[in-house]
Amino acid sequence: MSGAPSTPMGDAELLTAARARVERARSGLGGGPASSALDVAVVVADLDVTTFIGGIADFALSLPHALRDGWYRTLTRTVFLAGRPASTATRHPYRHTTPRGDLAWYGPARRVALRPLSLLLRAFQGPAQVEVPAEPLTVVVPGTPTRHTAEAAIAVGGVSTVEYLVHVHHLISEAVLRGLVRSGDTLRVEHRQTLTTADFRDALDPGRAESVQTRIAHDGPDSVHLRLYGVLVSNRCEETTE
Repeated sequence: MSGAPSTPMGDAELLTAARARVERARSGLGGGPASSALDVAVVVADLDVTTFIGGIADFALSLPHALRDGWYRTLTRTVFLAGRPASTATRHPYRHTTPRGDLAWYGPARRVALRPLSLLLRAFQGPAQVEVPAEPLTVVVPGTPTRHTAEAAIAVGGVSTVEYLVHVHHLISEAVLRGLVRSGDTLRVEHRQTLTTADFRDALDPGRAESVQTRIAHDGPDSVHLRLYGVLVSNRCEETTE
């Protein structure tokens, strides 16, 4: 991956936000006893970005609390596999699929329970740079319409298709599990080449952590610098105070 070099100050801000994400996950969603660690698998036959984003939200919203908590505590660990969900549905029933059946979600479950599916299918590769629409996307989450909107920005410069799957899946699923995105909400998604800390300094402020979800990772396997790959800002807090 490649991106704009991070400044020392930018790295410090990103490190603080990344650590906060880990601490939230360790605490779980309900403050109760820790749930069993759970993983998710996604089988990908074809990628339509809008469908993928909506499918993540639908899947995460469909989960009962116990499964949500167990998956959240693993930092929404997910494996992506290449295949056609319909061809494996008899032996491996999925929990959720998109309308055209191009994407299917399995779990959350213990890793050993997902292993047979992982052995049957190969890991999704997708080394080419991801292709995304030039214009911002609007995704309406199924359910009774709400007045709530979440604004998301996602970095795509130098990001491969499989890397995009990983980053966006973490960003959207964790926002849903935390209640930042709910049934009937609207997601507005903008793709940018690079997300700079200067442009998102307000969102990265620790005081706004309750209404913001970030996706931060190293800028390449050999880089010591962090890169901001995704920011989602919820306006639910603002709406409830009107």
